[in-house]
Amino acid sequence: MPDLLKTEQDGLTFFQSPQFLAYPQIRHGFFTRLGGVSTGDFASLNFRFTGDDHDKVMRNYAIAAHVLGYGENDIVRTNQQHTDCIEVVTGHPGEFCFAKEGAPVDALMTDVRGVVLTGFYADCQLLMLYDHKAKAIAVAHAGWRGVKNEIARKTIEKMSEVYGTRPRDLECVVGPSICRSCFETDDDVYQALCETYGEKISDFVYRQDEKWHIDLKNITYSSLISAGVPAYNIDISSICPCCGDRSLWWSHRRQGNARGVHAGMIVLV
Repeated sequence: MPDLLKTEQDGLTFFQSPQFLAYPQIRHGFFTRLGGVSTGDFASLNFRFTGDDHDKVMRNYAIAAHVLGYGENDIVRTNQQHTDCIEVVTGHPGEFCFAKEGAPVDALMTDVRGVVLTGFYADCQLLMLYDHKAKAIAVAHAGWRGVKNEIARKTIEKMSEVYGTRPRDLECVVGPSICRSCFETDDDVYQALCETYGEKISDFVYRQDEKWHIDLKNITYSSLISAGVPAYNIDISSICPCCGDRSLWWSHRRQGNARGVHAGMIVLV
């Protein structure tokens, strides 16, 4: 379970998976807040339109896509609402677009070359998946609600249905996301996760004073293993945006809405 590698290119700082770097058929990156054109609370590589200048955000999309060798018109992005909705991208968009015409979508998949699948994070997990046999990719957004709804497992099942994916052929990456020390929550979240995972949840939580601390990363890791993904095919970032380097990361837990969001992008070459 190697950690991600820090890359600096064209003024950008982003992180990449050692597993994925072994495959020249894909390009990817988990971007930090550095290298964009937004200002103020959104400085500088912000991908959220709300509150920021639209043209600057679009420029940020172009900057990030360019480092992967593509442009903003190759991007299909999620519309994350903490659902388990998954969309299959069956053709090149021809222009920058929200998947499913802006309806809630928390996971995307495609086998079309040149489509830059884009998801977002600012504490929540962003997963990337690559089937090196079927040549298909996916991104999935998983906050605690996504973990409860087992979006990782459901994305794999959808890839199996659409592309014939076998879990043993998947490479999976979990990007920078909140650690269990920072993810402090109340009984409602704990009980919701118990509804899905039962007694297994005790392996991933601890109680401190009146709060639960929950290890979402390792719940996801366990879920991927249970789905049939080999352990050595999984990379998980140890970085936590909440307690990590503030010059690199926004955190919803730490900052509320006075912040931007990070993007993760993956594309079949």
